[in-house]
Amino acid sequence: MSKQDLAQQFAQALMLEQTCFIKKQLLAEQHNPYIEKFVHHLYIRSEHITLQQFVDLKALQQVVQKYAFELNLGAEILEFIGVVSQRIHQLAINSQTQINTLLSDESFELWMYKILELDQLRHYIHDNLQHNPQVKHVSLQLANQILESNTPWLDHLRKLNTHQHGLGSKILSFIQDQQQAIELKLEQQLAQALVKQLANLFLLPNEELADISLHLWEDIKQRTLQEAFSQFQAIDFEEFFILVYETWRQLRQSEYLQQVVLDVVTVFYDYFADYNLQELLQSVGLNETDLHQEARRFLPYTLQALEQQGLLDGIIQELIAPFYSSENTHQFIEQFLQENL
Repeated sequence: MSKQDLAQQFAQALMLEQTCFIKKQLLAEQHNPYIEKFVHHLYIRSEHITLQQFVDLKALQQVVQKYAFELNLGAEILEFIGVVSQRIHQLAINSQTQINTLLSDESFELWMYKILELDQLRHYIHDNLQHNPQVKHVSLQLANQILESNTPWLDHLRKLNTHQHGLGSKILSFIQDQQQAIELKLEQQLAQALVKQLANLFLLPNEELADISLHLWEDIKQRTLQEAFSQFQAIDFEEFFILVYETWRQLRQSEYLQQVVLDVVTVFYDYFADYNLQELLQSVGLNETDLHQEARRFLPYTLQALEQQGLLDGIIQELIAPFYSSENTHQFIEQFLQENL
């Protein structure tokens, strides 16, 4: 056997031996040395790597652009969303949990008083309600329904046929015309009153609005999820989640929204550019112990699954094989054997 062939066989044997060694370390049930050391060295060295050294802004924006603006969920995920939404509905309609266990009085009041502080927004809504053509149209329809439902005795007069000739028909036609004019005037005035009263609600003093909100909350907070969610069907929930996703798909194509998202990414990058990775981890409440815990939580299970499927050896070999199949490695082994044998 030539020294060249011997070097190649020796490299192959070393690769198989290293594969077995690495796999044994990775599959250790307790205190996995590879995982422990990898996480430890990653965390220690992260102190010396800043965000701008670790990732380029353009690359970060490209990632955001791909996953936020371009990625579409497959049919399987959309079907899963439907299954999950139905499950949420089922759990809710069988739950006696009260709403105030999910939103405390303190939290409700904090949100309420913060909303009441938005005076400029309330004045904007007030002005918009009074001058919005669509609001006026809806209020007229509502006024018409109110007037018709509260004047049933006039239905017969409204529907009388006046196509016949004669004095009686002319008198009846005149009465109907006057009635229609009066009703139209009443509808317009009632519609204006409805819009005005609705708009004025937003300009009530904060104390009155707070009092109204707290009285409503007193009733709502004692209701159970079963009471609240029983008003909806499971299909309503499913369609709601799908609608949210479809709406987001449309919104994310707008130039304005894309620019907003990318600007936020840029501001984030500029703000944290000089932070090292360890500081970034700590800023979100993570330390080395947390990284070890999460690594131990997920990696052992994943590695065991790969081993059971007979895939782990192949993955390890794919990582280390280029070194052992390298011509330079073979020449090094051949030269080493020549000098030492």
